[in-house]
Amino acid sequence: MTQYARITKYCGPRGEVGSVYKVVEKNPTDGYRLVVPGNTQYTFWHPEDCVEEVEPGACTIPNWKVPENVDFAWHLDKVTESITDLLKEKNAAYGNTALKPLGIFSKLGAAEAIKARIDDKLARISNKGLNDDTEDTARDLVGYLLLLLMAIDKD
Repeated sequence: MTQYARITKYCGPRGEVGSVYKVVEKNPTDGYRLVVPGNTQYTFWHPEDCVEEVEPGACTIPNWKVPENVDFAWHLDKVTESITDLLKEKNAAYGNTALKPLGIFSKLGAAEAIKARIDDKLARISNKGLNDDTEDTARDLVGYLLLLLMAIDKD
């Protein structure tokens, strides 16, 4: 399993505080041998007390941004993984109601109900814009578009 680590404090010129790197090797003497995800040509060592292991895509540093040199495919995987993980969590919490609506109050089918939710998300973006307070709206929108594709596949 691939392990990732985030640099938590400045301990030398290599690596950027707050950035997440793939762990190539770990040992008690040298600490962590890190590499920018997707880049196997440039690795560097960082002391153990300056690094914390993290789940892929995780970050607790405020205003953390993905470093410019991160591989596109890795970054895309992290973004889509966060959205599919959210969809799976919501499905576990609420049941499969997006694709199999209960029909207690609304009689809309799955695809039409999802389209209504997409309209709500687009209205929120139109009214409030995309900013730190509405970033989850963009993720929700992508999630609902994925659900719509799934509903269309079932029809």
